[in-house]
Formats: sequence, C-alpha cells, structure tokens
Amino acid sequence: MITPVGLSAQSTGAVTTEANGRLGKNDFLQMLVTQMKMQDPLNPMDNSQMAAQMAQFSQLEQMLNMTQAFSTMSAVAMLGRNIKSTATDGSLITGQVISVRPTTDGVPILTLADGSVVAFKDVQEVVF
Repeated sequence: MITPVGLSAQSTGAVTTEANGRLGKNDFLQMLVTQMKMQDPLNPMDNSQMAAQMAQFSQLEQMLNMTQAFSTMSAVAMLGRNIKSTATDGSLITGQVISVRPTTDGVPILTLADGSVVAFKDVQEVVF
C-alpha cells in the first residue's frame, strides 16, 4: 500500500487516558512509538527532533515521579492527625490516621483508627 504524500500518521485508537482524563507517560511513549512506525521512510524524522522528544519524555517522567513522591510525603504528614474525608458513597468519614500505604497509581491510601480506609485525594480537612 502506498501512503499519500502529506499523510504522516494515522490514529490507531489505542491511546487511553487515566481516570482523571489526562494522558499518562505510557500514552506519550505509545504515541512516540506510533509516530516512529508511521513516519515517511523517504523523509524520516531528524535525529535532533528525536532527541528533543526523548528529552521531553524524560522530563515528563521525572515530573510525574516527583509529584507522586510529594503526594506520598504529604500523606505521611497526616499520621496521627484527625481528618475528615469523603467516602466512596459520598458520606463523611472522620478519624485519626494510623497508617499510610503508597500505591502504584500514586494515590496513597490512609487507614484510620476505626479501620476505615480512604484515599489521600479524598481528604477534605485536617483537624488538629
């Protein structure tokens, strides 16, 4: 099959978004690989463009890792504090944080003294 001149890429429909609607680092990597697969062999991407895109991807990954680390540190600061949080059913949960568990998706999980488990992102208020 011959690709018409000017058509540089076609959508594969495989790009997904995170639960919050934003693209993640895996999505950017997948788009970069797709771009490389679909490039015109007679007019390939310039090496400097490729290096610039890889540097941008590296910066994105580092920023996401820093954000995740900051979120975990903030959650650890909740240990021993009384919090008010929203439960999955919309009700209000209050209690003292007794443990913090990091997760692979970057949203720490807090365990309260009464056994309730809440996501750090759902904390509404910290009571001293």
